[in-house]
Amino acid sequence: MRIRRALAATAAAMMLGGGGVLISAGGAQAAPTPGCHTVIKYVTVVTWEYRQVFENGQWVTKLVPVTVVLPVSTVVCD
Repeated sequence: MRIRRALAATAAAMMLGGGGVLISAGGAQAAPTPGCHTVIKYVTVVTWEYRQVFENGQWVTKLVPVTVVLPVSTVVCD
C-alpha cells in the first residue's frame, strides 16, 4: 500500500498533447521540443516506518526499513 501511494504521488508525470506541459512531482516543466526527450530513472529509497511484526510469539510495533522505488523524470536536450 505504501509503495503504491508513493509511486502514485511521485509518478505523476504526464505529457499533454500538442505542446502541453510536463507535470512532475518537482513542478511543471516545458514540454520537450524537437531534439529533447524525457528521461525517467528509477531511484531506490529506504524509509523507516513503524510496522506490526510477529516476534517471540507476540505482535510488537517496531521501526523497520522499507525500500521504495521512485521514478524521477527530467527533460534532456541534445
